Amino acid sequence: MKKTKVLFCSPYLHGSGIVPGGIGIWGKAVLDYYNAIIDSQVELMPISFDRKRKVGEADDYGMMRFYDGIVEISQKCMEVKKAMQSYRPDVLHLCTSASLGLLKDFLLLRLAKKRKIKTVLHLHFGRVPYLKNQKNWEWKLLLLVLKLCDSIIVMDKKTYCVLRNEDLKNVVYVPNPLSLEIIDKVKELGGTISRNSRQLLFVGNVLRTKGVFELVDGCVEIKDVKLRLVGKISPEINAELQRIAQKRGRAEWVSFKGEMSHDDVLKELMAADVFVFPSYTEGFPNVILEAMACGCSIAASNVGAIPEMLNINEDACGVCFASKDTMAVRNAVTKLLESPELKKSMASKAYKRVMSQYSIPIVWKQLVSVWKG
Repeated sequence: MKKTKVLFCSPYLHGSGIVPGGIGIWGKAVLDYYNAIIDSQVELMPISFDRKRKVGEADDYGMMRFYDGIVEISQKCMEVKKAMQSYRPDVLHLCTSASLGLLKDFLLLRLAKKRKIKTVLHLHFGRVPYLKNQKNWEWKLLLLVLKLCDSIIVMDKKTYCVLRNEDLKNVVYVPNPLSLEIIDKVKELGGTISRNSRQLLFVGNVLRTKGVFELVDGCVEIKDVKLRLVGKISPEINAELQRIAQKRGRAEWVSFKGEMSHDDVLKELMAADVFVFPSYTEGFPNVILEAMACGCSIAASNVGAIPEMLNINEDACGVCFASKDTMAVRNAVTKLLESPELKKSMASKAYKRVMSQYSIPIVWKQLVSVWKG
């Protein structure tokens, strides 16, 4: 049987000095699984869309970074064009986070269509419902790009419904996967780490848009809790959060752990009583998958794919709350802390759900179906 040749254009954390991100984690999980199995149906040729951090680069979006991004996109487009000519793929799988990256997507999809290559655009962002309401330049450009696609992959049901209502019939829902690496590590660590009662955990960049101010303020009045924040944090935000924590009289109940290795993050998730994720906006956050796999009870904002991941409308395996709402954070955390049986039940259901719905072998079959379909 002839293999379907897929030109796989995505970040996948290839090489040193890479700026990490959700799409890169997804790409690495897919390629690691592809390299670990023998699949007679497809052949992947990866092209890295990782962005390298330059020495001294700040985490802002200044003109220099914008210029560097344009240069980098131009170089990647030339690389993909050459690969189309030499590799002669059957399918172009292109990952996008929208914004100005849609210009790159438009150019590459046009190139593929001219060469009669099947086009698959994978939307790695959860802002589509918001963009439709705004009807701004990004929404108009997105619709233009989507009309060039043979298949459109989305990772949440809200986006699926919005695009189907735009009369796009070629939309497919495929969730992000839990990687083999995480599955193996969880099995290795299982039973070796005890949970710390009333210990709360946040993992992610410690930014205002991640809901950390509502998190600290919401937990000030919850008795006997300790909160650990794992992730990169600026001195300014650290100082502001310390001031909020002082409302309790002392700030020691909140600890800032900084960036950690992936293995250490998993250990934190296994030791926490409740994982709290109050982000303002998300797509399909990998950290939720990891918390589910680690058997941690979860309280998270109802944004992006999170309500689907936690099966909120059916047999819920976590608690969701409104974003940007301090009292909602407090109520969700209190609900889990004060209901040990509910907390245990939800954590158990979350583990079963992530392994049965989101593990990489299951998601891989869905991707192959899109490529061959």
